[in-house]
Amino acid sequence: MNSPQTTNHKKELPMNIITQEARKRQAVVKYAERNGKSAAARQYGVSLSSVKRWCKRYDGKDWRSLCERSHRPHSSPNRHTKSEERKIRKAFQEYYARYGWDGVYDALIRKKYTRSYSGMVYAAKRMGLTEKNKKKKPPRKSERRYPEMSVPGEKVQIDVKEVPFHCLRGDALKYGKHLYQWTAIDECTRMRYVYAYEEHTPENTVRFLKRLIKEFPFKIQTIQTDNGTEFTYKFISDTELSPLDKALQGTGIRHVLIPPRTPWHNGKVERSHRNDQRYFYNWETFRNVAELNEKLKAHLQWSNNKTMRTLGRKSPVQLLKEKTAV
Repeated sequence: MNSPQTTNHKKELPMNIITQEARKRQAVVKYAERNGKSAAARQYGVSLSSVKRWCKRYDGKDWRSLCERSHRPHSSPNRHTKSEERKIRKAFQEYYARYGWDGVYDALIRKKYTRSYSGMVYAAKRMGLTEKNKKKKPPRKSERRYPEMSVPGEKVQIDVKEVPFHCLRGDALKYGKHLYQWTAIDECTRMRYVYAYEEHTPENTVRFLKRLIKEFPFKIQTIQTDNGTEFTYKFISDTELSPLDKALQGTGIRHVLIPPRTPWHNGKVERSHRNDQRYFYNWETFRNVAELNEKLKAHLQWSNNKTMRTLGRKSPVQLLKEKTAV
């Protein structure tokens, strides 16, 4: 009994439209080589100019040389000029390392740059001005955006950040001191206030609150914090109020606590702390808390006047003026 013969031929994939068109052009070219270009045009129903163009392009070996080429223009009338590219390159060299693309764009706007933010980034990447080997962030598993506040002071998030050890110099480093930055950010306008202390205590939270009320040009309705003992005694006492809760009595300001182990509920102040790390603490050093507060003052002015994409390329100061305009 004869065994059935096995075939080892690979299954050919169906040709796509581009391949079919290129092979057709190859047949036209070969016909033209034998019978002339005019005869090939009549035989295959194509224009004589197309036949001439294909014959000129064909390399005599592979049909791939006849594949359709990109119709994308080599240049655009709206492309950045050489002068604009020089401005982008200079701003990138001066500001990107510390302030990122937003800092580059803000610097260009101050120099009368009129292009859009996305246009600037596209031009810079085309020029090769990109961060090498930058890892992409993994996609967020769930959306955590919350309704935006519409009134300045409707809700203010407060948190504390420990100053990185590598920023300490002089006596602060010699005696092993710890410095702490209190931060408040208005959810509506992203207006911030920051101040530093040497001790991480509830009493310093009260001192910061008094400064905050004086500094913010609007009435604060709600303060939102995490469950740290510098803000609340909820988990250490059922009867005693924290210094912050005592200070808030009679002020008309509500104190809201986020659920335990959910820092994203205080996401705006957490994000501002990451920005402080990137734009400030990675570049500065301090010998004492007075020097830290002096530098924080300049950094705060910069951050409150920095345009933000989430605010429609407006700064917190600009948005606050719009919100409070009568």
